[in-house]
Amino acid sequence: MELTFVTDLGQTFVVEIDPNMELENVMALLEAESSIPVSEQGISYEGRELSNPKATIRELGVQGENAMLLLRRKVASVAGRSIEQDAEMMRLQLLGDPQLMAQLRETQPELAAAAQSNSARFAELLRQTRERHLSAELAQQREIERLNADPYDVEAQRKIEEAIRQQAVMENMEHALEYSPESFGRVTML
Repeated sequence: MELTFVTDLGQTFVVEIDPNMELENVMALLEAESSIPVSEQGISYEGRELSNPKATIRELGVQGENAMLLLRRKVASVAGRSIEQDAEMMRLQLLGDPQLMAQLRETQPELAAAAQSNSARFAELLRQTRERHLSAELAQQREIERLNADPYDVEAQRKIEEAIRQQAVMENMEHALEYSPESFGRVTML
């Protein structure tokens, strides 16, 4: 059985295992592949956390030859700081910049209110936002795998073509924003 693990950062690890292998052994394999210690690994399948290390992969309900699972760091640390510390730094930066805070109030009022009053709620909302983005990316990746499964399906090829076109549009937009930002705003000349 082949399992594909996708991390928060978009990294992918493919591990070949026996379905009767226990979760703790799979986690040890993942530690060798991903350099994420077993103690920091959190594995989810179809939206539910796999928490029993003594259960086999089959007992945990992981089905299919090419199952895709989400691998997360429980205590994520970036440059020696935890995610909670980064969220607090972001919150303080927002509070110190009135223009940024006004922009956040317009786009995400709940997040702006949490930034002003409750740091724990702010960190939780940031985490939820990150998880939503991750699940959307994971769903998109599954859709692409499904479409690539049958290369002769005309409708699948049409959807792949549309996805490629949309990606090109986004790349053009990023390029325009970086190299010609004045075209997106009003420029008053003297």
